Amino acid sequence: MRIASLFVVASVFAACGDDAAPAEGAPEPAPPASGKADRGGEIPSDWGARVEETWLRIDVGELRGEASIWFEPGESEVVSLEAGGLTIDEVYSDDGALSWELSRGVLDIAHPASAGPIHIDYRFAREAQGEGLAKNGSTVLWPYFCGNLFPCRSDPSDGQRFALAVTGFGGGQQAIYPESIDAEVPSYTLAFALGRYGCEVLGTTGAGTSVSVCWLPNGKTRALRGTRPLVAAFDWLEQHLGRYAFGKEVASVAVSWGEAAAGGMEHHPYWHVATSEMDLPITHVHEAVHGWFGAGVRIACWEDFVLSEGTTTYLAARALGAVTDAATEEAIWESYREELYAALEDEDVIAWPRTCGELDLLKDGLFSNIVYMKGAFFWREVARAVGPEVLDAVLARFYEARVGTAARMQELLDAVARDTGFSPGPLAEHWLRSHGDPF
Repeated sequence: MRIASLFVVASVFAACGDDAAPAEGAPEPAPPASGKADRGGEIPSDWGARVEETWLRIDVGELRGEASIWFEPGESEVVSLEAGGLTIDEVYSDDGALSWELSRGVLDIAHPASAGPIHIDYRFAREAQGEGLAKNGSTVLWPYFCGNLFPCRSDPSDGQRFALAVTGFGGGQQAIYPESIDAEVPSYTLAFALGRYGCEVLGTTGAGTSVSVCWLPNGKTRALRGTRPLVAAFDWLEQHLGRYAFGKEVASVAVSWGEAAAGGMEHHPYWHVATSEMDLPITHVHEAVHGWFGAGVRIACWEDFVLSEGTTTYLAARALGAVTDAATEEAIWESYREELYAALEDEDVIAWPRTCGELDLLKDGLFSNIVYMKGAFFWREVARAVGPEVLDAVLARFYEARVGTAARMQELLDAVARDTGFSPGPLAEHWLRSHGDPF
């Protein structure tokens, strides 16, 4: 995600149209014959079993969903999911009805994690604040609002695969979303966007990735202006960081979050960009970089937010500078400095807290431009110490070793020290674990 001072359209996508069909191979479980399962007595929550895969059918007209969820094998006899914004109608396995309880936003199901998938029929609502399915037709699940759209786990360390089918829309609208995400990603990576879209293929990278942009009505000129360097930047990322994990088709997709909204969201392979920033190359490239850090390598806890956002903010400037010119990159860094000072005027938070799993991203102030900008400047200082190309290679090796897994920021710093002989610890203390103006 970027904050500012804060598949087919034609042949472009794998799932998009006036009413997309369910994903090929999606499960067709038979619901229980005798209505809602007997919930019995209290079912204790158990979060021990990790979610392995979620297949979803979402009807935006009826505001209904069907979820089939697989868990990694384990000893848990109960599985628990977040479902705070849902009304649960049926919960069943391949063999029939299951006992379940929904209390204070937690859905507890009496079903061994190793006993096959769980199927859930449910209803959801359009969220006035956009925390789930927004009224404008796009979804916002970041950072922990997936339970307003489907039964889920919002812990950023919990990676899973997805299949998705969206139906129930019309009126000339199209739905843009991936039919499947085959890499393990945090739950907020999943998304769809509804609207009257126009799309254009911008080009293909040397690795064969087709790069596109999609705009809403009256947005084509700004969209094409903002994505002019996107193919070259994506090609640079593939060459310098490694193979992209989310397929061979990507796109920047415009979404209308409202007049005051800005930035974008890292919904790979079709990331979202606010209509207000569709003409800004840095926003498109920032969201593209998340395919490597944030979605490709996910964070282990919210305190490691800087691993995702600081690294991505640095790499967006690095990639754009590499495919344009030094003056463009310097202008980006000057804008970063201005954004940091503006953030420091309003708040002063530690960019990289020493805890893990103890802080709330939103309530405890971690969602701050301080994290983005101090993180970016920290990496620029590391690059000055070891050389930008050397740091590129360290980040590439770390990505290739950890793609599809959750990582700690300290692990990345350890990789820098191990690969280069330079200890970034003092720089991290200065930039990431200190208050105030770091310059």
